Amino acid sequence: MASKKDAASDKQSKQSKSKKGKGKREDVPVLSIQLTLAHVGFGGNAGKGHYFYSFSPDVVTVQTSTPITLEYVFEDEVPSRFEIVNVLNSDAYKQIGAPEILDDGRRVRMRNQNSVSTLIFFTVLVRDSLSAYNDVDLISCDPQVGNDPQVIPGRKKRG
Repeated sequence: MASKKDAASDKQSKQSKSKKGKGKREDVPVLSIQLTLAHVGFGGNAGKGHYFYSFSPDVVTVQTSTPITLEYVFEDEVPSRFEIVNVLNSDAYKQIGAPEILDDGRRVRMRNQNSVSTLIFFTVLVRDSLSAYNDVDLISCDPQVGNDPQVIPGRKKRG
């Protein structure tokens, strides 16, 4: 049976690890991209024309030479009926980490290593809890993101 001293040491070790993880995430700058989404019935740019979406900024080029966290967040005006459920990407260079859904599906974050110059296609998948369309299960909203890390003298770009 473990003593109280061992249990306290183990608890302190776990707290230290979780603080390290949180601190590491906080050290990486966050680039927040606003997502507007609305049900329009017809004439939209997603969900077979039933929905309209827009990103601000509309095109993102990451030009720092360090990792960054990409964050897609619904604008305040987006109704709570919409929920971000996933983000898919075409990353062939293992630049993008797993998406982390936050705030009950109102925001998603992913770490971008940003060490290779590449165009990465994304799609933010959103569910409409009030959708009456049998042919629209998820709404695909596709932002434009490119990595263009700046050259640092004496350092080779990885590729």
